[in-house]
Amino acid sequence: MIEKRCYNLSIDPISIRIVKNALDYISEEMFWTAIRTAKSSILYETYDFAPALTDEKGDLISIGLGVPAFLGTMPYVAKNMMSDIDEFDLELKPRDIFVSNDPYKVGTHMNDIALSMPIFYDDEVISISTIKAHVNDVGGMNPGSWGPNAEEIYQEGVRIPTSHFYEEGKLNREVANIIKHNSRVPDYVYGDLEALAASLRYAYNRINDLCDKYGVETITAAMKDRIEDGKVMAKENIKKLPKGKFHSEQKILKYEGMEEDITLRADVEITDEKFKVDLTDNPDQLEAPINTAYSGTFASVATIFTACTDPHINLNQGYLEPIEIDVPKGSILNAVPPAPVSCYWETMIYVFDLIWKSLASELPDKLTAGHFVSVVAENIGMIDPRDNKYKILVEPNPGGWGAGIDKDGESCLVSAGDGETFIHPVEVLEREYPIRVECMRYNLEDGIGHGKFRGGFGMRKDYRILADKGSFTTSINRIKYPPWGIEGGEYGSCNHMTIIRDGEEIWDGGRMLNFSLKKGDIISIRSGGGGGWGDPLERDPKMVLKDYKNGLVNAETAREKYGVIIDEEKLEIDRESSEELRKEMKEKRGPAKTILKVRDI
Repeated sequence: MIEKRCYNLSIDPISIRIVKNALDYISEEMFWTAIRTAKSSILYETYDFAPALTDEKGDLISIGLGVPAFLGTMPYVAKNMMSDIDEFDLELKPRDIFVSNDPYKVGTHMNDIALSMPIFYDDEVISISTIKAHVNDVGGMNPGSWGPNAEEIYQEGVRIPTSHFYEEGKLNREVANIIKHNSRVPDYVYGDLEALAASLRYAYNRINDLCDKYGVETITAAMKDRIEDGKVMAKENIKKLPKGKFHSEQKILKYEGMEEDITLRADVEITDEKFKVDLTDNPDQLEAPINTAYSGTFASVATIFTACTDPHINLNQGYLEPIEIDVPKGSILNAVPPAPVSCYWETMIYVFDLIWKSLASELPDKLTAGHFVSVVAENIGMIDPRDNKYKILVEPNPGGWGAGIDKDGESCLVSAGDGETFIHPVEVLEREYPIRVECMRYNLEDGIGHGKFRGGFGMRKDYRILADKGSFTTSINRIKYPPWGIEGGEYGSCNHMTIIRDGEEIWDGGRMLNFSLKKGDIISIRSGGGGGWGDPLERDPKMVLKDYKNGLVNAETAREKYGVIIDEEKLEIDRESSEELRKEMKEKRGPAKTILKVRDI
């Protein structure tokens, strides 16, 4: 029925359908345009950005591939631009491109710079193309512009209000120079911004081409129709969700100076028409860089709402209409100036995970046990001896996902907050930075959450520093409280990083600020394993044997966790002994329980 319905029946519905498909593809084409022209590997290899199209009011029409953490923030980018143009009395002309990284208005942190471009046709704004991407440095007291020590926003870099980046197609050199002069890697930042601008121009031209071919009335009608599609589909899909009220809470390791660990809570209420999330019972914003602005919190809720209903939907503003969020201003999840936000992911992704945890048992066909959650990002600044240029390596790293009701968890997959992002290939890392990758494999040492279906494995990746010196910063979560299991499945393992010097571990943890590196030091990144689902003693012995043959579990683990005795010479299961052992273990243990194993910090 949706295919036959049209917002404006006076226009050919077939043309409307063609244009709606074109609008979806334009966002994807913007994505690839940015990749092909980007300067930094965090864009052209990792894909740490997202493009979108909105209508003239800033309502989302389509969004390309990229970071889910950005999907709910893109309408705010467009609407903030239009609002600031009025507030700052800026002129709006064809071929203008605006830039901003104000986290309280466009979400996330100041490294994520947003560009927006009003799309004119016959002197009228009919759409807005937007894009937001992580750039490696915008100034501040730490290389890479983020770290665990900021107490206010002013320490985290240059904060750009909505300003002309291009004015009528001409570069605003004053603004460009301000951005470049506040960055430790100005060529990379400016090069990436030009790539984003190219992506917006591509959308501008494509929309104008569509207007020339089908008429502007058809294009604007298709945009409205796309939003109406979203409303109808959201209304149908929300009816399929379990109804009621659901609660979840989790802890994050405290920051220096705090008396106790941070507790985050979420209450979810689902009706036939609304997806309500109550976040009122959370701490006030902190003098620590883990606060999240409202648009970031909205993006997390939008992500899990989409995952619960239809993760393959062509997302638009209409589809997000059922979402209602209650979160007070000035709280850790709705920060206001001057709260620091550079490590916002430490709470933003937890909003996603809290809702996920509260609904996982209700939606076992769509949601798994807990995963490693964190971006697990490191920040390594150094002068490359090959060209004497200062370079900053920043990247998300993959980890272990939780098991499902009928499958093992995925291993070495990026966090739910990262979405379409990829990890750097070894060849690119060693080409672009003065490092050698000496290890890149499953993190077998820290293990996974065992269960009828086990969690996926995290990653271990070792970087040997080849520069004469450098600095290392990280701020990650899940470093004390591991991913949760379900229905007797074990908790997973925690994320952490290790510094190795002259063969000895000299530091291990999850938060480090500007540690002075020496040539030959090794940074070992170790992401956690996902939580298990179901009683480990119910796991199919054949799956245990397969894991043993693949080197994922040893004979001792097979025996102690799964009650499976493996004949290591014959590579076979001793079935009779295993059955007796399992029976004995169940009687001794009693009903299976999910047990929290807190990591000793």
